[in-house]
Amino acid sequence: MKHPKAQVVTVLALVLLASGCSQPTEQKRAFEVPDSLCDTPIPAELLSPVLPASGKKITEEQKPGNGYFRCTVSVDDNSVLNASWAWWEKGTKATKVAATQWGVKLDEHVSEDGTYTYSDKGGVGHVTCPEPSVPTRKTEGDLFAEIFISDDGQPDEEAMKNLIQAYAKAVSASSECVQK
Repeated sequence: MKHPKAQVVTVLALVLLASGCSQPTEQKRAFEVPDSLCDTPIPAELLSPVLPASGKKITEEQKPGNGYFRCTVSVDDNSVLNASWAWWEKGTKATKVAATQWGVKLDEHVSEDGTYTYSDKGGVGHVTCPEPSVPTRKTEGDLFAEIFISDDGQPDEEAMKNLIQAYAKAVSASSECVQK
C-alpha cells in the first residue's frame, strides 16, 4: 500500500456519505404558524422558531382567571409552549416572577432596566400599561407576561428574547391593560 492515510480518509468519507443517505428525512409542519399567541397578536415569524419543525395540528387551551391568564399551546396533542400573564405586587422584579417557574433558570439574561429576563426555554417580561384616568385595583400592582417552552418545544435564546419582548408589548395593548 503506497498511501494508507489516503485510503483511510477515502473509506471514512464513503462511510459518512453512506450514513448520511440512510438518515430519515424530517417531517415538515402541516400546520400554519398563527399570527397570534393565545389570542394576543404576535408575528408568526417570532413564534415559529420555538415551535416544533414538524407536526400536523396546533391547538390552544386557554384558562382565564381573575387577575391572571394561562394558555397551553400543543402540537399534535403534545404541549410545546405555555403563555400567561398575571398581576403581581407593585415593585416585583422580572427575576422574582421567573424564579416561580419550576426547572427554568432565568437570571442569566436580564435586561439592563430589569424589565425582562429570558433563557433558551422561557422568558418573563414586565408589561407597561397606560395610566388609567381613574385608579383601579390593577394600578396597585405590576403585570407580567410569561412564556415557557415544554419538553417538545424548540429551545432558542435569541428567539425567546424576541418573543417575550413582543408578547409583553402586545399584552400592554390588551383589554387587561387598557381601560375602556
